[in-house]
Amino acid sequence: MSGFVDLGRLGLADRCADLALLLANARETWTGEEQDRAADMAFAARYAIALDHDRLRFYLRLAPLTWG
Repeated sequence: MSGFVDLGRLGLADRCADLALLLANARETWTGEEQDRAADMAFAARYAIALDHDRLRFYLRLAPLTWG
């Protein structure tokens, strides 16, 4: 497999909503906070984006409420 398209929440939205879930799920792979931060920074650098950690935390807390 070379990719995956998730249409579960298809629509216009803040990309931080998807990034929050992506980064949270990726953290299940790493063994510690230092590795988590390094992976987050590598991702942000690769895609030339700045991570807004406050917005990421907001969407991560909101996610369980929107899966109803």
